[in-house]
Amino acid sequence: MVRTVRLIPVVALVSVAACSVKEEPKTADTSAVAAPASTAAAPNEVAITASEYKFEMPDQIPAGLTTFKLSDTGEEIHHASLIKLDSGKTIADFANGLKNMKPGTQPPGWVIPAGGPNAIAPGTSNALTMVMQPGNYAVVCFVPDSKGVPHFAHGMVKGLTVTPNPNANTTEPTADITVTLRDYQFDFSTPLTAGKHTLKLVTAPGQAHEFTFFQLLPGKTPADLTKYIETGMKGPPPGKPIGGVAGMAEGQAAYYSVDLAPGDYAIICFLEDAKDGKPHFVHGMVQQVKVT
Repeated sequence: MVRTVRLIPVVALVSVAACSVKEEPKTADTSAVAAPASTAAAPNEVAITASEYKFEMPDQIPAGLTTFKLSDTGEEIHHASLIKLDSGKTIADFANGLKNMKPGTQPPGWVIPAGGPNAIAPGTSNALTMVMQPGNYAVVCFVPDSKGVPHFAHGMVKGLTVTPNPNANTTEPTADITVTLRDYQFDFSTPLTAGKHTLKLVTAPGQAHEFTFFQLLPGKTPADLTKYIETGMKGPPPGKPIGGVAGMAEGQAAYYSVDLAPGDYAIICFLEDAKDGKPHFVHGMVQQVKVT
């Protein structure tokens, strides 16, 4: 995939500073307050509405088990990639610290891919559950427009503060299938079948990876998808994005529930390799799945 047209290039954050990102005020959101101890078993639910080119969501949420419900109300594909800003850094640092980085260089160590709901088609919604740790985050859309310009360059970046929560629930959901994201493959504990599943997506030691899930149109292949994205997403798409997890560093886990109809699907990692800058699918991190 060419460097200017890529779906989720976490290592290509060098252009974020050009967006003139401003830190947003941390106003309290009464719909996302910490749950009392008697209801701590339920995950906190956070609604994210994505459109051109903004996120509508709380500025602040409590730590603990969190279900992000992403809805795409725009006309383009969007996702909500979470970037944890370590060492007390803020979204202003996220922009300012990258101003002088040259293309192809790695982001600073305090920029940590932290998952988030992956790409979905316009007019659809999906959910992803994760245990959120306290700290500052950036919510970013790296999906490119028809000219190859990533949405964050249009201003689709938002600050998120995760506050300490003494009643935080960290008991993770029960999954029937575990998918390990490693350099450079997707390892399934059990084959996918038609019907409802909860997938535990976990990144093995090594580089950050993502799980971008597509439902393919009849007769289409993952190669058709990567070509479509590389060439500017012109014309009818060969498949529909149905979620998954955005870039996630090693040791992290997310839970993705899906109801699958029989058919052909594709799983792709578009993140760029730390060694050669090529997208991970070039290294073989692309898989076609037939669901029966």
